[in-house]
This record gives sequence, C-alpha cells and structure tokens, in this order.
Amino acid sequence: MKTRQRVVVTGRGVVSPVGNSISEYWKGLSNGNSGVGKITEFDPLKSGCRIAGIVKDYDVDAHFKFREKKRYERFTQFGLVAAIQAAEEAKLQELESDSGNIGVIMGTGVGGITSYSRVYDALFSGPDERPIDTYTIPRIMNSAVSSAISIRLGVRGPNFTLNTACSSGANAIGQAMQWVREGRLRAVICGGAEAPVTYAFLRAWDSLGVLARNQNETPETACRPFDKKRRGFVLAEGAAVLVLESLESAQKRNVNILGEIVGFGSNSDAVSLTNPDETGVAEAMKLAIVDAEMPPEDIDYINAHGTGTKINDPLECRAIHKVFGDRAATLPVSSIKSSFGHAMGASSALEALATLLAVQYDCAPPTLNCDDQDPECDIDTVAHISRNVQIDVALSNSFAFGGSNAVLVIKKWKQ
Repeated sequence: MKTRQRVVVTGRGVVSPVGNSISEYWKGLSNGNSGVGKITEFDPLKSGCRIAGIVKDYDVDAHFKFREKKRYERFTQFGLVAAIQAAEEAKLQELESDSGNIGVIMGTGVGGITSYSRVYDALFSGPDERPIDTYTIPRIMNSAVSSAISIRLGVRGPNFTLNTACSSGANAIGQAMQWVREGRLRAVICGGAEAPVTYAFLRAWDSLGVLARNQNETPETACRPFDKKRRGFVLAEGAAVLVLESLESAQKRNVNILGEIVGFGSNSDAVSLTNPDETGVAEAMKLAIVDAEMPPEDIDYINAHGTGTKINDPLECRAIHKVFGDRAATLPVSSIKSSFGHAMGASSALEALATLLAVQYDCAPPTLNCDDQDPECDIDTVAHISRNVQIDVALSNSFAFGGSNAVLVIKKWKQ
C-alpha cells in the first residue's frame, strides 16, 4: 500500500469581479469591496434582476492573439489566464521534463454558453440566418478550458473537465488532491472557470425565482446571505486555479508552499434536482473532516456556500449545527458571494482560494449586507467587516443543484 502523500499548494491564480490577481482579489475581499454592478454588456430590461458580478479591467488583447481570441470562449480565457498565473507562481516550467506526471482538472457548470447564445441569435434573431462562427464547436466545449491549459503549458498528464454544477470547482480541486495524495501524479493544475452572464441564462435563472430582484438600483446591496431580507443571488463570472503538488516534490524544488489541502468530502443528497438536503450537506462536511483525520474542534473558520436564497442559508446553518454542535454559534462563518455573486461552477474554486488566503493571513473575510440577521441562521456571520482571527484549519463548503456536495479542508502550512 502506497504511503499517503501530503498535498500542498504551490501556485494560485484568479480572475474575478473584485480583482484579477491574488493581491487584488484578497484586498477586495478583505476590504469588503463589492464587485456587483449593473449589466451593460446587453439589455437586461425584461429581467427582474438586471445586475451581475462582471470581471472588470480585463484586457483580452493583453493575453491572447487574434486567433486565440476567436478560438477561446470567455470562460476558457479566464481559466487559462488564472492557470498561467498559478503555473508561474509554482515555477512549473522547472518540471517540463516531467510534464507527463502533471495533470489538469477543471470544473465548469455551463461552459461555452455565450457561444450557444450567439448561434441562436445567428439562426433565429432576424428575418434571415446569419453565418455561424467557424470556431463555435471548440468554443462551446466544456473541456476547452482544461485542454487550453494543457496546450499552453505543455502539460501531458491526465486532462479533465468535470461538471457538478455549482460544486464543480471544488470537486475538481478535491479530485486533484486525491490524485497527488495517492501518488498517481506529481502535480495537478485545478480549479474552476465560468462566464455565464448572458441574456438567456439570466432570464432562465430569473424565471426560477432565485435571483435578487429588488436591488437593481443599489447592486452592491443585492446579495444578502443570512439576512432577513435576502431575496436570492446575482450571477457572476470568473476563474480560480490552484497548483497542487506533493510535499516531496515541492520541497525537492524548494518552491514556496502556500497551504495544504488535507481533506475532501464529496457526496450526493439523492433527494432533489433543485433543493439542497440538510442531511447530505452535513454528511459532506463530516466526510471532509474525517478525511483530514482531525476532530471538528480543529476547524477555525468556514467559508460558506451562502447563496443568499431563502432555502439555502438556514439549511446550511442547521447542517453546521449538526456537525459542530454548541460551537456552531460562535464559529466564524462567512459568504463571499455577498461580495461578487454566484459564479456557478467557478464559485467553489473562487471560494476555495478565498479560504486558502483566509488561512494564510489569519483573517476571515466579511459577509456583506447582513444587516438584520435571520434568527434561523444562528451562526457568527462575520458581518460587514473582515476579522483578524487565528485560522489554522478551515472548511470551504460547496453545494449544487442535483445534490452534488463538495467540501474541502484547508490547513495552514507547517513543516
């Protein structure tokens, strides 16, 4: 039986509505900045929700040549930009001779949905059909993001894109951790990428009644996890990527170690396509903690799924109480969806990155807009302002439509 390898983080990358570098991202989160604004990319007038978390200051020409811009959908671009950042920080070029022992696994919920919308417009929006872009098929493919990363970075190991809706990024990171821990791969580039803010997708979510509809004039107040007046989430886009590596490999290369992934819990509620299940959510947290080989008392902070919907927030709080008992009321728990919205399959990767940074800096980012806490959400929400607190170990919770839950345990790096 192989020895269980310790799995460490050696690289990080991000593209998000609150910052397109690690320093900008953490500054935006810890300072309580909002990345939610009015949608200007198309006319959302007929939608009840007309706001979203859009990536700002993103210069596509700074990253891609003309043909690459044509070939790569927006979600693929985000994932590739974040992966390049992470690979550079991890100095992965040093492992070029061992590229077959490095893998890529990315998560996305809806992939190339923008190109689907363009095809529909070309065929049906006018009196006559317009030509369809030659690159439509490679742009649509969910696997385009992991393939683009593999091609650009010359990584020749296993190459996957998975889809478990909103938990896709966390499941990708968890699977990557298992590959490295089991000794199958030396390192894995992993995370999530999404660019879902299209008119059709916005209207579809709006029809489901889970988007925040009442704050179009004050978008920064729209997403209100754990607050009595919460009405739902706002769509967002972005990507977060980590490089996971065996401790042995990282120490041999003498690269900077940024944290450790020590536990992963993944399960299915097996109850509903749209409604979460308290038992399944609690069990996912328990599975992750058991996998980390530590007691629940060791957890210092939870980065919540925290969507700001009527059903999810109290259910997640009840599940936290099931796992942590009396500690649940005083354990710091925050939701960064309050800062920039819900980026679908990329959210769980963005949240895992935020959790890693919280552990690194001993600082819990705030839950914005929790002005009047719902008594059904009996937790410490770290409302409004980030909090300096000792965080040695933290959970990152992710739950998805279809009942696919994923929880990561992230630990401060100690020799």
